[in-house]
Amino acid sequence: MDYLVGGIGGIMLESYILSKLESIKNSSLIILRDPQRMIRPGARAVDGWAQEHGYTVLLCTGNLALREMYERLRNTPDAKILLVDRSRNDGQLFYPDLEAASPKPPLEITLRDFLVEKTGDPAWPHLVADRNFSRLILANIEGVIAAHEQLRQVSPTRFSDSDLYKIILGASLHINPFKKLSTSEVRKICLEQHSTLEELNRVLPDEVKVILQQIIKSAPKPFCYLLDRDPEAIIRAFTLAGILHQHGLDYSLLLANLDPALHEYKNIEPAVLDAALKDQIAFDPDCILADVQKVEEFLKEDPKRLSFLLRDQLHLDEPKFAVEALKKEQLSNLVRSIALATLLVDLILELNWQKHLKVLKNLEKQEREAVFPVLRRPTEQWQQLLSAYKRAISLYELTEKLKNQYMDLKVAQTEDLTFTKFDQLWNQERLNRLDFYVSDLERMLRVSDMLPVPHAQLWPEFEKRWNDARSAFKSTSDVVDKVFQVINKQFQDLYHKNYTKWILQNDSPVVFTHQFLSRMLKAHWDPKSGVKAVVMVFDGLRTDAWDEFVRPVLEEQFDVMESRPGSALIPTETELSRKAIAAGALPTEFPIKSKRELDLLAAWLKTNMNLSSHFTVLRDDDTIASGMTVRYQSKELDYIVFNFTDDNLHHNSQDLAFIYNTTVREIIRQDVRSVLRELPANAMVFVTSDHGFTPMPSGALDVTDQIVGDPALIKYRSARAAHNFSGAEATQVVSFDIRALKIPIPNVSHGYDPVQSVLFPRPGINFRRDSYKHSPDRYSHGGLSLAECMVPMVVLSRRRQDQGVLILEDVQQIGSMNENEPLEIAIKVRSSQMLFEGLPLTLSFSTPEITDRKEFFSGIEKVYQVQWKPKLKDITEEERNQGFIEIPVTVILTYAHKDQSFRQSKTADLRIRLDTNRLRRRIDSRLDLLMGKTPKELKS
Repeated sequence: MDYLVGGIGGIMLESYILSKLESIKNSSLIILRDPQRMIRPGARAVDGWAQEHGYTVLLCTGNLALREMYERLRNTPDAKILLVDRSRNDGQLFYPDLEAASPKPPLEITLRDFLVEKTGDPAWPHLVADRNFSRLILANIEGVIAAHEQLRQVSPTRFSDSDLYKIILGASLHINPFKKLSTSEVRKICLEQHSTLEELNRVLPDEVKVILQQIIKSAPKPFCYLLDRDPEAIIRAFTLAGILHQHGLDYSLLLANLDPALHEYKNIEPAVLDAALKDQIAFDPDCILADVQKVEEFLKEDPKRLSFLLRDQLHLDEPKFAVEALKKEQLSNLVRSIALATLLVDLILELNWQKHLKVLKNLEKQEREAVFPVLRRPTEQWQQLLSAYKRAISLYELTEKLKNQYMDLKVAQTEDLTFTKFDQLWNQERLNRLDFYVSDLERMLRVSDMLPVPHAQLWPEFEKRWNDARSAFKSTSDVVDKVFQVINKQFQDLYHKNYTKWILQNDSPVVFTHQFLSRMLKAHWDPKSGVKAVVMVFDGLRTDAWDEFVRPVLEEQFDVMESRPGSALIPTETELSRKAIAAGALPTEFPIKSKRELDLLAAWLKTNMNLSSHFTVLRDDDTIASGMTVRYQSKELDYIVFNFTDDNLHHNSQDLAFIYNTTVREIIRQDVRSVLRELPANAMVFVTSDHGFTPMPSGALDVTDQIVGDPALIKYRSARAAHNFSGAEATQVVSFDIRALKIPIPNVSHGYDPVQSVLFPRPGINFRRDSYKHSPDRYSHGGLSLAECMVPMVVLSRRRQDQGVLILEDVQQIGSMNENEPLEIAIKVRSSQMLFEGLPLTLSFSTPEITDRKEFFSGIEKVYQVQWKPKLKDITEEERNQGFIEIPVTVILTYAHKDQSFRQSKTADLRIRLDTNRLRRRIDSRLDLLMGKTPKELKS
């Protein structure tokens, strides 16, 4: 079995191997002997090194595979070969022809040489080469080096075989093997290292087994039985007892109800449980929670066990008991999740968001405390459930604000309306995200896998209340729609009165898209300063998506210098509003005939900033449905357009939450982050959007030939009309003189009256063409509403490096790079000052396969290891032939210090080596392996 090594130990080992290779990297044939199998297949050493230097690696233990691979390579004149001989000393490979052809003698790396070099101690016994011992040493390199230092503190010269056994014992159990252990240290071994005890008991010689047995016998019940009885039952009994004890339940009676086999382990002293729980707070949460997870899986095997514990004993279907359980439960995600699910149902049915806000504040407080190991490694279900709970609280809080504003606006006179009022309502008080929150929560309740067990395994009363909550939530959406109609009607009245004046004013209360260059870019950027300006136009970006998705990513590296209320031109159409951004002018006043954004932008820069930039067109393709569609690059300025949501809305029946949480997040992960990585250190970023979008209402107003003759001039959200409606229907539209809107007047076919105005439907309705199919998209734009008009107008500058006490210093790939194997990264975090008390931090990731990690930082520097198995996208033939792919993974560090929140990110390109030819020895796929560069002779 290959050892698994990572973290600091893995980095030390790979650095040692690479240092040996560097001295002979110019040889066409290298023979490297690795009898202790220190080289891990697919790792940076040697696979990554070979890729960089053009070597093909033959990683072999048997002669058959060696001859097969080498014979196919020997006639390739430019082939560079690195043979890694992984055979043990008792079964060497036979390759005299390769030794004769090699310009340098074989290089041998041994575990003993590594340890001698690393510790500066030549006294390491040769016994480290034993395969059983070497495997344990390689799996615990950091611990071995630490235990060696502990030996030297006892004796500066002594190093017997017995000392080596103790070093291995100490490294494997994470203890100092040269001193008497405290009761707490013995407990820690039993709790953290019980899975290691069996292997140590099997491998170590008798003289060390005696020490191990003495350690375990001195442990309190039930740990004293770990070497004599079923360790799985012992750990299950102790873990279950710990969970029950937190809630004041009599575990000595209840253990047998859950599993009769646990009866013999019921006599656990409460003081032992209290001390163990206290110890667990400081332990590695991955070890502790792995035991808890096994217990939870055991409970899930039988619905009767679940209902007995969760319903009958903890009463988690009652909100008041659920609140208490969340206050006490430190270990079990199962208990906490069912408790929170009960509270989510109670919130939706009772609508008392203030009560639940108190619960949420307590949950957030728990995340900042080290006494909750379960929160250090939140599961995907817990995160979804907590997200739904937060979303519901925010939703009902915003709904209450909406009702209050509804009453004020319902009676407001048009002359009393101001843009500032709507900006405050929409953006500052966050009503802009109500329809997203409704969609998101409805979707989570409907399709998300939020509960830690299938619904069918829970008791019937719980399932009924869950379904009642889903039904009750539907009424919330109806209320929001009705109130929004009133608010949007008042907004339409405001624009009807002021819009045509405001678009001509350079000091209007809102920055329109055609004013973005003059009022945002020119106001903050001097081309002669040497600062690079980066303009990012997000097609279809609403202000809620800016706040929820884009802004947090940019603020990892930039600070907002200025943010002003912005508006699209009306009609809110891409062709008008987006081109106006590049032109810096209203559509009828474009300075040149060209409608190409590059030409419009260059003309504005020359006229208004005396800047003759020479742009390179890196991309200019509006047929791309999502992601970056335009990128013009010059020395002074970059102009980038992201198709954010626009094309994703048309002919898309998905709900808003799905569009945001899939397509939008992917655009940010792939396109936006890749741009941010390339920006120079002194860049300034200017962000805007051409328009937003809105859910399409269900009502319809027929547009007849007398109003608009040419059907091409009628859209669902606006119409270029020759005449207005009359009678009662006139109250269902808002009419603007098309000339005052400063948009082109379309030509009409012969026989039709010329266009005089632009009509917009009132809230709740769309236009419908008589006798034509009426099939609007689920979301669209082009009309006159807050969601369609409001856009971000933001200037950002590079964040100072000295902000915050923690620095996300490095993200490095370690361990295997092979396809279908876990990836591992080491995340280095450094503090600008010594921190003695643990500072809570969160590590989150751009790839959804990795759940958030909560850590507590103390000291000056720490390295956090994260391992996961990535889900690769469909690999193209080109990538497969290339032999590898690179996937960017961004690590986001967030923490709070001295009442300030901080957020940083760093991205690493992780290389995954693809198996181009599937060449493997039939006996053991992990022992004989082709790595490094794959010559064409081996790709057949």
